[in-house]
Amino acid sequence: MNVVVLVKQVPDISDIRPDAWDTEKGTLRRGVLDSVLNPMDLHALTLAAKIRRPGSKIVALTMGPPQAEEMLRDCLARCADEAVLLSDVTFAGADTCATAVALAYGIRRVAQEFGFGSEYAILAGMQSVDGDTAQVPPQVAEELGIEQIAYVEDVTWRPNGELAARRIGPRGMEEASPKEYPVLITATSGVPPIYRSFHRAREALRKNITRWKAADLGLKPAQVGLKGSRTQVVRIFSPSEAREGECKLVEPDRVEDLLEELRTAWNNGGLRKKTASGPKYQLGDKKPDYKGEVWVFAEHEEGKLHNVSLELLGKARELADSLGERVGAVLAGHKVEGMAQELIAHGADRVYVIEHPLLEEFLPIPAKKVLVEAVRRHKPQIFLFGATPLGRELAPRVAYGARSGLTADCTQLEISDVKRDKRTLAGVLRQTRPALGGNIMATIITKNSPVQMATVRPAVMQALPANPDCSGEVIKVDVELDESCVKTCILSRQSLPSSADLAKASVIVAGGRGLGNKETFDRVIRPLAEAFGRFFESPAEVGASRAAVEEGFISREHQVGQTGQTVQPRLYVAVGISGAIQHISGMQNSGIIVAINKDPRAGIFQHADFGIVGEYEAVAPRLLAALEKKSTAVVS
Repeated sequence: MNVVVLVKQVPDISDIRPDAWDTEKGTLRRGVLDSVLNPMDLHALTLAAKIRRPGSKIVALTMGPPQAEEMLRDCLARCADEAVLLSDVTFAGADTCATAVALAYGIRRVAQEFGFGSEYAILAGMQSVDGDTAQVPPQVAEELGIEQIAYVEDVTWRPNGELAARRIGPRGMEEASPKEYPVLITATSGVPPIYRSFHRAREALRKNITRWKAADLGLKPAQVGLKGSRTQVVRIFSPSEAREGECKLVEPDRVEDLLEELRTAWNNGGLRKKTASGPKYQLGDKKPDYKGEVWVFAEHEEGKLHNVSLELLGKARELADSLGERVGAVLAGHKVEGMAQELIAHGADRVYVIEHPLLEEFLPIPAKKVLVEAVRRHKPQIFLFGATPLGRELAPRVAYGARSGLTADCTQLEISDVKRDKRTLAGVLRQTRPALGGNIMATIITKNSPVQMATVRPAVMQALPANPDCSGEVIKVDVELDESCVKTCILSRQSLPSSADLAKASVIVAGGRGLGNKETFDRVIRPLAEAFGRFFESPAEVGASRAAVEEGFISREHQVGQTGQTVQPRLYVAVGISGAIQHISGMQNSGIIVAINKDPRAGIFQHADFGIVGEYEAVAPRLLAALEKKSTAVVS
């Protein structure tokens, strides 16, 4: 089995120097940062080495400037046999759609040049640290018209010749196998990464790297770069401008003072209370640049609507009211019409019900097909998805199929007038999201697209209270699907028993890789969670970062973040957690955030209200003693 691995050179954001940040412009000076191979692409290379069969090749493919050759030689030093660089000035400024087009054309050329035929696999990291959108791989798959198997941790060849991909599924761990090739697999961390060897590193220095320009791929300038992009960044600013306050640092020997401040903040309802926004946008007599309903994809599981869908309906109601439009909810599945009334009660004017047996389980190609058809028929002007694992896999394919742009992981949505290309656009959707590991915020608008699309992080928007007296229209949408749409076979499924109910916890104490091992995790985090629960007389749970789960410190149901749970407790205490955006996205809307980390430059402090800089071995015992002392005083 031949393999194409999509790789990317990214700035090293794990250790951002103070002089790398331009506080006036709110941007990073990339020139002062080291460039590295995107970490998740390293996992893709590792899986590629396991997929490759004797006599076949691994080709590393990237799009970037000439200096990306250095990163390709890193790939050659690990396991790649060939390397291809797509480099052309016309590629500059590409968004995810324009990037996907160039990579897909590059993959076709690789398959042709190296004689792959159709029996090959494409591997890619689930996302890149500088964008965190997870959009490019599914959009490459969409351009190629192939299946994608996402969130894969490991791969094996079965004796019967089946490729089994162990992935994080919507209901636990799954083993999936492609029914046909080529197939695109996105990798998350799971197996130990493949390392460079001295012999391969020496050979990599002498290896010829193939370079192709846009014309070599048959691409026209209008398809790539800025011209081919379907979104446009209109503002970049520092996250500090969006924060309500700075992190207050507390000395390790003053933890009793910290507890008093926490109790005061707790009694006041937290530090991140929902506040009314500014004046609402009014379209008035202006002619809008977009027309149509504001839609929400109604994600559900086992007969229950996902909370993010109800949250998005609340935001959709606000957006639609300012435009004088209706709110639509799209409910796709098998025997799901019974959930339509709940959607109406939470703000939907219309519910578009799409039912078919092939939609009972989530399969990206059938789901994409029916949603794209619904968009073409009914022409909404805005379509919102939750930034859940399912939404992050589905929305990019729907956007690409509908020839629309997509902004991922939004934290803010608003209707506004925007100046662009010497004219003012009226009533467009401004979509704000973090980027570069949370080091900048970007406001983006859709361009050259019939629909404005975005994914929104769970627990960021606020659901409207259910009103059972609301009335709405249920519209049944007929679809045509057959088994040819199903290109993946689920070989096995392992449901993960949930012993943690993080969503209902008022207090969460979470630990990260910084705790070192499982024994320390259990010795520090569990007693702290119990002590904070007693102190506030509220339900407390143990949480963890993805790194801590992958190291085996605790089971996956305790994981907080993009591939774990999104939580919103009144108090969140992070111990030994660096603050990667994947984790921050799952807990940033907690009422009070406390960070304990020995590194004063750890990103977690940018999102915390209170921080303690110090070794957990010294801080945790003092904090436990203070909690026990004050809890005993309250009881007596």
